[in-house]
Amino acid sequence: MSDTPWLMRVEEGLAAQFKQPDGSSRPGTGWFIGLKRGEETHSVVVRTYLSDDLPAKLRKDTEFQARTAMQYLNDLLERGWHPSQPKELAITISNPPDDPAKKPGWKFW
Repeated sequence: MSDTPWLMRVEEGLAAQFKQPDGSSRPGTGWFIGLKRGEETHSVVVRTYLSDDLPAKLRKDTEFQARTAMQYLNDLLERGWHPSQPKELAITISNPPDDPAKKPGWKFW
């Protein structure tokens, strides 16, 4: 069964201000993600924050943000983490290295 991949789906997203360890608050989104493998099911929360350099287009793109949260989970699962193990799941989403906005609008033919 461990060779069977986990199925994932975003069940809900909650945009809010989240308290930080230093006492301040920071805007972010809590993504409630359902995981299923065979009969085993889990629900986890991945909190995402947006980096200052993230373009406005991606700041508005909740589908991109949710996919990034699921990719983060997938990476953890591939490294051996199991959803039953307690873990604070939080990431900062930054500008992707292959962002088309960083590429010139022309190319050599």
